[in-house]
Amino acid sequence: MLVLSCFVTLSQELTNEAKIVEVYGQEWVDVRKVDQPDLLVLLDKYISYGFMVKDVSEGKYQEFEPMEFIPLTSKTEQAVTVDDFLTDFASATFNPLHYKFFPTQDAQMIKLKGVNKIIYILPQSSILVK
Repeated sequence: MLVLSCFVTLSQELTNEAKIVEVYGQEWVDVRKVDQPDLLVLLDKYISYGFMVKDVSEGKYQEFEPMEFIPLTSKTEQAVTVDDFLTDFASATFNPLHYKFFPTQDAQMIKLKGVNKIIYILPQSSILVK
């Protein structure tokens, strides 16, 4: 009975469950609700707060190799162009889980080729305090 109570509470707390299911599938999510609820909370908060695209000034972050193609988690497509990624990012249905990025213990900055923008991913600890 206790496990069921945790399951109900967790499902109410996830504001982005549909986006997680869209990428990983309902079965995967259901298993994580029992076995790894903290992972689901991290993914949920990552979608809401942990993934950003920021404007930067010309020449900033020149030490980073700019990324020309953004890797996807899709099994059918490998990557999209920076323009396609930015169009997706601007849409109301954007889901960062479609891309092969994941928060780690450190902040991540990825320079995008041909634009004065970076992808900025908060560290897990910052995401979880939101």
